[in-house]
Order: sequence, then C-alpha cells, then structure tokens
Amino acid sequence: MQAHIDQFWTSLSEQEHLLIIGEKPVVSGFPYPPQFSFSGVVTADVNYLGGKVAAPLVFEIPEIVFVGFPLTGLTVYAEAPQGMGIVDQESGRGIRMDYALLNVTLPLEVPERLIYSDLKQWQDQENYFTINHIFFQIGDVKIMGNGVLGLNSELQPDLRIESKVVGMDALFDTLAENGAAQKKDLAIAKTFLSMVASVDPQTGEKFFETGFFIQNNNIFIGPMRIGEVPRTRWVGDPANSEEIKRSISRQNLRPE
Repeated sequence: MQAHIDQFWTSLSEQEHLLIIGEKPVVSGFPYPPQFSFSGVVTADVNYLGGKVAAPLVFEIPEIVFVGFPLTGLTVYAEAPQGMGIVDQESGRGIRMDYALLNVTLPLEVPERLIYSDLKQWQDQENYFTINHIFFQIGDVKIMGNGVLGLNSELQPDLRIESKVVGMDALFDTLAENGAAQKKDLAIAKTFLSMVASVDPQTGEKFFETGFFIQNNNIFIGPMRIGEVPRTRWVGDPANSEEIKRSISRQNLRPE
C-alpha cells in the first residue's frame, strides 16, 4: 500500500488537473488493517475542457484518516474529525463541514485511470461504490444515511442516498447562505419537508427522512430540486472535441 502511495506522490508533478499541498502519507497499523492520514489542501479541476479549466474545487483538509485494505470488494473507512471545506476556487462559495465519516465498500472492479475510455468501460459493467454509512455535521445540521455512488451513461455522478436529516431549519439556512441553491427552490423544498418532518421525542429536534440524489447534474432532496453540480468533462471525452468545434465556429461567426 505504501508503494502505491509513493508511486502516486511521484507522479503528482505530471498531474495537470490535480494539485496536492501537504506531507506524503505514511502507512501504519501492522498487524492490524493499514491506516494513514493526510493534512493539507487538494485542488481538483473537475470541469476540464480542451485545455481550459473552469471552477476548480479546493478541499481544505485539517486531517483525514483512512483505515482498511483498499482492495476491490473490501470495506474502507474515512474520517475527518476536524471536518473539511469544499470550496469553489473562483466564487469562494462552498460547504465547510465540522465532522465527516464515511464507510464504503469498494466495487469489484475500479477504473485504472480517470479518463473517459476507462470510466466508460467501468460504467458499462454497472460498477458502483456501496455507501454503508455516511455521516457529516455542519453546525447544527446532522446528516446520516446509506446508498450507492456510480456514474450514469454520460459519466456524470449518480448518487442515491436514503438519509435522515436533523436540524432542518439550519440546513436550509446553510444552503441559502452559501448560495448552493436558488431561493425559490429552497422555499418549495422547505414547505414540502415541513409537512413530512417529525420531532424526536427524546431530544425535541426536528428531523426528516428522505432521499438525497444527484441525477443528471441536479441535486434533489426527495422530489425537490435544490441545486446543481457542474458537469464533469473527463479527459478523452468525445464531447469535448465537439464543444471546442462549436466554440470555434461561434467565434468565427462574430463580426470583426
């Protein structure tokens, strides 16, 4: 496992769309399941198109701990005890979590490279990650659940989680403050979820149970759309070439 980390760290200088600032992780834990931690900043260009990068995401990580054998079909854990931030580098908007925990079973196969051809083959075989448990806290908001994560036919994220959300009012306040969703979408979602919310008899906290989905680059809580995610353009995607051609054609049609 350490050898794979060493190899990846050595290849970072060749990664055009990924920048990692932080100490190289060192694996420990023997004879128990291996574990390693990382602290630093990761900048990922998730919307690459023909040499132009739009809206890089910045992951601000005080500490994240990984535990488990990262082998296909096995379960691994990741915990961010001090939380983390996920921020759009251009707008500065994003989400800052106070705590996060993930328990996920890896698929029987994983793509060798994060390029279009490898990912398409992986998706055609209907591979996905099984999320056994996810929990994160943002202020007074606590979200927990389980589900699956894969890619749709266009290789866009396909996330389906059955979740329980505690602190509904705080959740909508957070979404409104960071601009993650439009006000009209939030108003509709808040009205709907207010009708199906319950109150914990022990704590008195309001909560609701519903599905959380990312489908066709739209974010849904239950049947309500609350926002969207940028389209991911993988290196080697044939659509990239077509988009560049259309862009050049539009430029040529402009008057001098």
